[in-house]
Amino acid sequence: MEKAEFNRHLEALNLKQSDAAAHLRVTSRAVRRWQSGEQKIPGTVVELLTVWLQLHAATLPWGADLESIWYGDDDQIRRHQEHDKALAAILRRVKNRGGRPELWRVNLKRHNATLGHMTVSFYRLLSGSFSLAHYRCGAGEPNPHRDQHLIEDAVAAFAAAVGKAMAEHPDQSWDE
Repeated sequence: MEKAEFNRHLEALNLKQSDAAAHLRVTSRAVRRWQSGEQKIPGTVVELLTVWLQLHAATLPWGADLESIWYGDDDQIRRHQEHDKALAAILRRVKNRGGRPELWRVNLKRHNATLGHMTVSFYRLLSGSFSLAHYRCGAGEPNPHRDQHLIEDAVAAFAAAVGKAMAEHPDQSWDE
């Protein structure tokens, strides 16, 4: 990634230098050097910015919650980064294989998505995002390996509903 693209990514994400540094867990000086082209942008930073742009384009929350950033909870921030990468990867896989998330019935207030006898539940994260909690399969024993595509479709359906709710009411939580 070149400096111009890096700067466009920061602008699209509405990240000032200090905010980018906090979310990426680097110094403002490092961000300034990347912005000026003085220093090569690490692949891990490129990967995170790309993921965050994908989630941002879907109107989904991304990045660590402010409390984790304020208190410098590096482990929690790293977990948020890994979560964002995993969520973006699921959304890409569903799209690439032509999944059918539109078949799922999503209930944001109950934090779940249902298709037939299967219900997939989600946790609401402090960052405003969500995370997979568990799933129930009324037609037999749960088997995550067998049901992976269905679970991923449920994640994509839930993400679409969260994105729509966030776009329609940006000042509210998606489950209000």
